[in-house]
Amino acid sequence: MAILTGPLMSLDARGKFGGSIVYMGWKGIKSARQLVTPANPQSIAQGDSRLVMGGTGRASGKVGVDSGIHTQLKDLNLIPDRQSKQSYLVQYIIDQYLAGTGATMTAAFVAQLALCTGHTKYTTFQQAATDLDITEFDINYAGISPYDKALGVFLLAKACIALSFTGTPYTLSVDSWTELQVASFTADFAAA
Repeated sequence: MAILTGPLMSLDARGKFGGSIVYMGWKGIKSARQLVTPANPQSIAQGDSRLVMGGTGRASGKVGVDSGIHTQLKDLNLIPDRQSKQSYLVQYIIDQYLAGTGATMTAAFVAQLALCTGHTKYTTFQQAATDLDITEFDINYAGISPYDKALGVFLLAKACIALSFTGTPYTLSVDSWTELQVASFTADFAAA
């Protein structure tokens, strides 16, 4: 069977049809593709991928509209058209710090988690996550450790520095952050 994918010449169609084709709209373009169902949607690899995406998404979702972080993203013109701040941050963090699939992604996750939990202010990052109402994220069929709530704050801090944010605390490497820098960063999650 040939794989069907491409623009749809229709005013509108959505959902699956006949158990083999999915009609959808994305960025204003109507299209159709073959329906693909994973053999095991709850495999360890699927769980690991969902855990990384979900944990990163939960932390990025706490960045408020017109917050200090959002304002810097807009001022630096980093968010592409038709993409949200949250999806941009999730994509950036995964691409830069948690990239890969399978064993590569697992190794990247384990390495970043070790950097976070080994940070001298790990408990301060944990408290910041608690203050921002970020919780630990887990998927029971994942093969990696739960997504530590502090890791989300830690990776967002690293991303903001790498994206050339200006002002306090972004001029310092996250490795040297103290309670003061973590508190300043946490304040940037809220609307100004």
